[in-house]
Amino acid sequence: MKKKKIFFSFIPRTIDKVIYTTIVGVFISYLTSFFFIEENKVKGIFKRDKDNRIIIKRSIAMLIREIKKRYVSFIIMTFIILVISLYYILCFNYVYPKTQTEWVKSSILIIFIIQLLSLLKCLYETIFRLLSFKCESEKLFKISKIFVNNS
Repeated sequence: MKKKKIFFSFIPRTIDKVIYTTIVGVFISYLTSFFFIEENKVKGIFKRDKDNRIIIKRSIAMLIREIKKRYVSFIIMTFIILVISLYYILCFNYVYPKTQTEWVKSSILIIFIIQLLSLLKCLYETIFRLLSFKCESEKLFKISKIFVNNS
């Protein structure tokens, strides 16, 4: 006797994938933060050498070279990860052809959950900042910055 499949029957098997995806996402966002120049570096150049235009031009030129190197290395790293991921997915789907639909459904669910968590994070930040302005409380404003990236 065959068991009838329900569309959402994959959800219990997807919970661990959501946790792994979240961990990998945090690691990748931490890793990519090394490839981009912080705004503080540019501000520091202008503050440190505000009187000498020649030094500012030279520092900015060096910073631009560093940015180009970081972007090229970021593109190469992204390409390598993409090729490895594509190879893994192709091999997995070749070995387990019946799981392709579950993979697509679970991927859509994971993307939805990640987007929902991002929305909740923004909502959290907005509510606490609004409350901090209404109550004129610096503590509430600091609480709103707990889960916020350096933006």
